[in-house]
Amino acid sequence: MVRKLFGVLCVALVLCIGAVLADEIMGTIVKVDTKAKTVTVKDKDGKEVAYDLDATVEYPAQRGAARGEKGPPGTIDSLKTSVETAAEKGRGFNAKLTRDEKTKKITKIEAVRGGKGKGGGGGQ
Repeated sequence: MVRKLFGVLCVALVLCIGAVLADEIMGTIVKVDTKAKTVTVKDKDGKEVAYDLDATVEYPAQRGAARGEKGPPGTIDSLKTSVETAAEKGRGFNAKLTRDEKTKKITKIEAVRGGKGKGGGGGQ
């Protein structure tokens, strides 16, 4: 019994440390460079910053699934297409990026629906 409790506590500690070592960045992705594996993000102050992507980055799921279902896993190419499509329509691709504090690379990108209208939260 004590061993199981100790094991659970160790797992919880590792998860907490992982959460502490991550940094979240909110902004609008304005450019995706597939060759250099970077994304350029504009923050709310209008400042643009380029971030390197980790080799294991999680991209937003692609569209194409039935309503309420998750689409196929995203790729850097699908992210670039989504960013370019949003720019053509005159709106930005708002996202929450998770960056590893140790490597300073982006490990996860989540699409964030912007605005104060109906359905204000949620994914792409």
